[in-house]
Amino acid sequence: MCFCLLLGAGLNPTLAATLTQAESISQPRMQTLSKPPNVESGVDSFLTSIPAGYYTIATVEELKSLLKKSQPMLVDVREASEYQSGHIPNAINIPLRTLSQNLNQIPRDRPVVLYCSSGYRSAMGVMTLHLLGYENVQGFPPSFAGWKNAKEAITS
Repeated sequence: MCFCLLLGAGLNPTLAATLTQAESISQPRMQTLSKPPNVESGVDSFLTSIPAGYYTIATVEELKSLLKKSQPMLVDVREASEYQSGHIPNAINIPLRTLSQNLNQIPRDRPVVLYCSSGYRSAMGVMTLHLLGYENVQGFPPSFAGWKNAKEAITS
């Protein structure tokens, strides 16, 4: 099928290109490719490996102690406008939706702590980074709201 027709049908360009390339693969090779990996067992393996603490720093005091002791990279995964209205000092901003495009900013050789406004986005970010092989990432579920309610310093 023509690449143009696939695009005209509203398909994503990457998917359209993949489908076009699939036409040129031999039938025996196509049969081997058609067997999907067991994604469910991979996800199950990942979920059962999550430790009891769920990769979290549970309190403001724990985060303050970690900040003094090991100087982790603090990543605010909120949108830029939220970050600009106030954030934890020394945090960098990488919005959750852009996390995979900014992996070069996330070190693997020192602790990394993600936070957002309520804990939801940071939990998704932590799990995403762990699935991508980052073992040094934790979330801060009290998040910005907890930091602010504890009357800790805020930078804008």
